[in-house]
Amino acid sequence: MEHQDEPERRAIARYYERGAEAFAALRGTRAMHAGYYTGAEDPATIAESTDRLVRLAGQRLGLGSGHHLLDIGCGAGQPALLLAEETGCSVTAVDASAGMVAAGRRLAAGSAAGDRISFHHADAAQLPFPGRSFDRALMLEVASHLPDTARDGKQAAFAEAARCLKRGGLLALVDMVEPPVAPGAGTLMGEVPSVHLSTRNRLEELLAAVGFDVLDVTDISEHTRYSAQRNRAAFENRRQELAAAFGADTVRRIALLLGQLAEADASLGYVTVIARAG
Repeated sequence: MEHQDEPERRAIARYYERGAEAFAALRGTRAMHAGYYTGAEDPATIAESTDRLVRLAGQRLGLGSGHHLLDIGCGAGQPALLLAEETGCSVTAVDASAGMVAAGRRLAAGSAAGDRISFHHADAAQLPFPGRSFDRALMLEVASHLPDTARDGKQAAFAEAARCLKRGGLLALVDMVEPPVAPGAGTLMGEVPSVHLSTRNRLEELLAAVGFDVLDVTDISEHTRYSAQRNRAAFENRRQELAAAFGADTVRRIALLLGQLAEADASLGYVTVIARAG
């Protein structure tokens, strides 16, 4: 099994930090994840669709004002902010990128819910919190960046989530998955550092191995597969503007990434998993 070493972790952090501003300008949101669409003709903007996916995760977690949510791999903080504002929950958010943590703090500073959100620079496999501290946990497009290893990959991150959740607490895992016959995600998304997709069955196995009881797995790929198409359309409409603001190299990398994501969307699955801590 492959291990995720420190250079690889730094490469992931640099990738998202470097592209964050350009993607925010392109997509109209600081959320970096897929969107949820009702169909090909859905008029939702990219920002609206990404917020929908976050709301779906919050609904499946049953989030409310009495809950303390651990957002693992929070990025620039858009999901944490939305869930705190709309459900009344408190959020502790962590990310391996110091730049993303700083961006999240800036975003929260302008929100009425900012006093219920804290951001921490930490690794998903080594969380700096006492055990049994949280009611709910969220991993939104995080597991797909972690190798299938016990020491520092998916299983280690799931074990840390299980340790930090109170007994009976719920984890929402929202992510891309390989089909049973894998198309080779590493080649489909070679522009993104550290892509390590698993099948849905493998995710269930890893969750069960660290004590989670998997309650529900729902395939929502029919709703997320339009994301890449919408991103490419927005990119083509704003290509010159983006080049002027962020440079030709950034535009080249975005074009390559969006092409790879469009190819991946045609063959990969996308699931929500709800699991209960023992």
